[in-house]
Amino acid sequence: MYLLKYCKWIWIILVLWIAGGLLLFYNPKTQYNNEIVLATPRDIAPGPKDPYYISSIGMVWEPLIGVDSDGHIAGVLASDWRGIHDNKDWVISLRPNVTFHDGTPFNADAVLKNAERWQNMKTKPSPFYTFNYKVLYAGLTSVEKIDDYTVVFHLDKPDPVFPERLINFSSAMFNPNSFDITTGDFVNTNIGTGPFKIVDRQTNQYVVLQRNDQYYGEKAKSEFIRIRTIPSAETRYAALKAEEIYGVVDIGAMTPALSLELLGDSRFAMSKNRNTLNQVLTVNQSNWPFSDTRMVQALSLAIDRDILIQQYFSGQARPNINILNSLNPFSIDLPITRDMGRAKELSAEVLQGKRVQAKLMIPQYGLNRYSYKEVAQYLQYLYKELGIDISIVILDGSAFSKLSSQGKYDLSLGTMGLANYAPETIFNTYLADKGRMNTIYKVGYHDDEASMLLKRLDSLSTVEERIPIYNRLQVIGIEHPPTIILGSDLNALIYNQEKIKGYNALTYGVSLQTIEWR
Repeated sequence: MYLLKYCKWIWIILVLWIAGGLLLFYNPKTQYNNEIVLATPRDIAPGPKDPYYISSIGMVWEPLIGVDSDGHIAGVLASDWRGIHDNKDWVISLRPNVTFHDGTPFNADAVLKNAERWQNMKTKPSPFYTFNYKVLYAGLTSVEKIDDYTVVFHLDKPDPVFPERLINFSSAMFNPNSFDITTGDFVNTNIGTGPFKIVDRQTNQYVVLQRNDQYYGEKAKSEFIRIRTIPSAETRYAALKAEEIYGVVDIGAMTPALSLELLGDSRFAMSKNRNTLNQVLTVNQSNWPFSDTRMVQALSLAIDRDILIQQYFSGQARPNINILNSLNPFSIDLPITRDMGRAKELSAEVLQGKRVQAKLMIPQYGLNRYSYKEVAQYLQYLYKELGIDISIVILDGSAFSKLSSQGKYDLSLGTMGLANYAPETIFNTYLADKGRMNTIYKVGYHDDEASMLLKRLDSLSTVEERIPIYNRLQVIGIEHPPTIILGSDLNALIYNQEKIKGYNALTYGVSLQTIEWR
């Protein structure tokens, strides 16, 4: 026991020593007056070639339609919307008296320019959500200006959940003076209408946000907020302890184990909210034995999600089995079943007395956000009872992506993001024959009933007609899993409560505009 305590203190001293060295390597050119410094695991402002320039976390740009602090759909730059002509056309009313950061008015002309940019970009990668015009705006034929504050989105087929498609990143509105209309690349930082604007940025180091004093809504409490990029969880921990930073933000901002360590210090507190991510175990169903549905069912039934979440996510997630994250308004409650006896029966039927070697891949960046190594070891222990001997392989991001795209893996740990609230987005990604998981990650999933139901959705013009299909597809996601859902993530953010206040976790990010010094 003494040795364990001794090792623990040695480890804490080591990370604090590392933190002291941070100042030697991190030396921003300019310190801004009374700035509050936060940190993220990744660069939230990738810059001009990213389709969004900066994550919505920065509150620099705003969408037409977003969500409130509880995750409910809400107008942002759109004040109202309604479907007409059997939901083939959507009339959107715009918020008046809004300007971009350089004083350019936000109006119908700006929306039309953004729509033209979408069409010209076609596809554009991003660490947040890849921009794909055909996927995001399926069926969109044109956008028409009715007057300065009214536009109509014209579709080639009914879409009763078109507003849900436009949530957050999907309807980000940018200053037409800030981007090249042909490439979609940004040419300056006067990009948004939000409560903050970008005043300084160094790739993979930091972004500095300044309060937008011309903002139409409630003004931000702090004039300057610096958000540093610190990929290592241990270094973020040490920087918090040393008060080089005062809070962490973004998905997986602090690993569960380190969060518990920090909460043992009275200076720190945690703000929580639901978020749009599911924790998932991806199964390559292209090859035996995982090509047999019974084997995938066995993998899922063997997992005790209550223990998994309690032991390895330390309250930073909730048990879940539904492919549709609980934040989605169309998500239904589905029973979570753990039955090791049945799992062994199904596995025995498939393996017929054989044992199988399988590799479970973990991306290195995942280890900096979650306790994936411990989760993998838990699964390794469970699946040995099913006749599957797991070897755990930790890979850097590029190697992980390469092997995934080549289908050269058996299992992998990761997250499933909810890009918007249209259920079709998730269903088509995971259940469709030509969905992203099949085409990019070579999962090899096919379900006859799911394929038939997905085709039927296109012919249904009302939400009421679609709901029974949405419900059935969620059940199919359990009966024949395209991926194994482990739990729904929580946005759990640690901050220094002695130094700052107003630090409220949102479903994505934190309430930057309410943060201030005590």
